[in-house]
Amino acid sequence: MKKIVSLLLAGALALSLAACGGDTTSDVSETSGTNVSGSSETNTPSGSETLDDDVSSSQEVTVPNNGEWDEILCSGDGYHLVKKEVDAYDGYKFMLGVVDDSGEWVQKLTDSEPVVEEIRFRAEGSSETLRDSSCYMYLGEGVFLASPGVSVYTKDEEYRVGPWENSTSYSPTGRGEVAIWECLLWNVTDNSQAKVYASKMSVFQDGYLLFCEEDDMGKGTLNAMNAKGEVTELPCQYLPNKPGHNFPVYSEGLFYACSENSNPGFFDIEGNMVIDLSEYDMARIPYSSEMGVNAPYFENGQATILFANNAGSVFEAVIDKTGAFVGEPEKVDVSVY
Repeated sequence: MKKIVSLLLAGALALSLAACGGDTTSDVSETSGTNVSGSSETNTPSGSETLDDDVSSSQEVTVPNNGEWDEILCSGDGYHLVKKEVDAYDGYKFMLGVVDDSGEWVQKLTDSEPVVEEIRFRAEGSSETLRDSSCYMYLGEGVFLASPGVSVYTKDEEYRVGPWENSTSYSPTGRGEVAIWECLLWNVTDNSQAKVYASKMSVFQDGYLLFCEEDDMGKGTLNAMNAKGEVTELPCQYLPNKPGHNFPVYSEGLFYACSENSNPGFFDIEGNMVIDLSEYDMARIPYSSEMGVNAPYFENGQATILFANNAGSVFEAVIDKTGAFVGEPEKVDVSVY
């Protein structure tokens, strides 16, 4: 009888140890754009994936790994960008690939794809640029971003990608005094790649992202990009502090812009004005992190705007896609310039 009990206890202990192993798997968050390496800090979310109400953002899944890759750099929509570093006697090699939640390859490890080749060139350099997870972000629509310093915007927040901060004295492209960063984009669903230079960029929303190269005054022409990397230069601009909100995000067919060459309002993805808001004084209202105000955007057919009256009082209003108020505008405690 004692031998039977001892055998049962030994079996239970073995099962417990096997369950706690974990040296061949990595825990990852389901939240879009979250870094999933056990040894690195959380990367920036893309804001492009909406979790179900009954799913907690802290819920974790396990990505099987049989040792083919070393680390997950960032994740989103069930895709995980993984890297493999080979440090052999005959040279160092940096490789990237993409797996899904089940650990199956979406794009196998490579060092020769056009975007990966450029990433590898920088990762294998002495500066170690683009080697760690801070340089990567999931933008939505199956697209991953690699950059040493660009700012990426969701509808409500700004995230820094890469270790290099914006500078007033250095520009990687040599254009002006505002830093413009190389941005390498890899659409892993159809294996398409793109490279642009940008100071600011949005996540993908409804099929498009926006980006701009700033000039030495901090403003810049807006560009639209689809998930295949095809770029359209828009006739409207991004102007800082006009209205003083963060970078615009395309949503429900429209985005907000306030340009030197056009009235403030909402534009379609080809740059045509759809809602003219020039009758409202929006240019003097600064960005307010306390109020959580970003560049106006549409959600469920409505958008929130801020504007000042002739006495400098600021009002918050909700508009529909005709530009009409939904309810009465309300006075808020925000100062104007």
